[in-house]
Amino acid sequence: MSLNLRDLEYFYQLSKLRSFTNVAKHFRVSQPTISYAIKRLETYYDCDLFYKDSSHQVVDLTPEGELLAMRTNEILSELNHTKKAIHRSSMKDFKVGFPPIISSYLLSKQDNLNFLNALHMIYGGSNELLSLLLNEEIDSSLLGSLEKIKHPQLEIEELFQKEFFIIMSDSHPLANEKELGFKDLLNEDFILLGEHNIHFNAFNRLNEKYNQSANVVLKLDDAHTIKELVRKNLGISLMADIRLSEDFKNLVKVPFIEEDKQFFHINYAYQKNSILYESEKNFLEILKTLK
Repeated sequence: MSLNLRDLEYFYQLSKLRSFTNVAKHFRVSQPTISYAIKRLETYYDCDLFYKDSSHQVVDLTPEGELLAMRTNEILSELNHTKKAIHRSSMKDFKVGFPPIISSYLLSKQDNLNFLNALHMIYGGSNELLSLLLNEEIDSSLLGSLEKIKHPQLEIEELFQKEFFIIMSDSHPLANEKELGFKDLLNEDFILLGEHNIHFNAFNRLNEKYNQSANVVLKLDDAHTIKELVRKNLGISLMADIRLSEDFKNLVKVPFIEEDKQFFHINYAYQKNSILYESEKNFLEILKTLK
């Protein structure tokens, strides 16, 4: 007797809904169809999978049923991921996550942009892109982080790291300081990149040391606009050195004291079970040349 995938799908829904009637409605089939599927599975595994009441309306899983439900969830999830991967492969649609800050740095370092022809660039913050990658909605992603990333589902290569600095107008009273502690900035107005950026995480990490005492007056997703506002001395900011090589007229960057230093880690991540195509391998080689 062979195992039927549809029977497993019926079983898994029944393990969640605990009602033959509701499962039948979910799949738009008759209730006997669900009952026969469960009987086939119980015959195949030679055990009862459910404790059933006389009306078949409410069911509870046996220990063997609990085990099969857990494994079936894994099987159906893996089959769904495989279907997505095969579809993307057949479409030759290589989707890569690009956090705007990292992508700006990457593109500024290139003399030839032909490699972009093989990529479908998906923009977003690192936190958002990591979620898309784990859900296999994109194939790979550049990711920023405050430390090395580890995840059992992903292959992750750290490309390089950059230090965070305090950014202020060159006319700011603290502009001539050689280094500053975060405690020296608690009375300043901060203009920051928004919550889905690693920069905001770095600020929060420092701010937590001082009971959230620092004041954020504005959060934006545009680093260029932030620098313009800081240039006008309307506030200060916190940025990684990855964004400080351009548009820096009338601005200064001041390093943090040793105990407050934060680093922006730039990573490239992709699924462990994925096959890297030639275009992906070439892209990764380009990334490895960055510093």
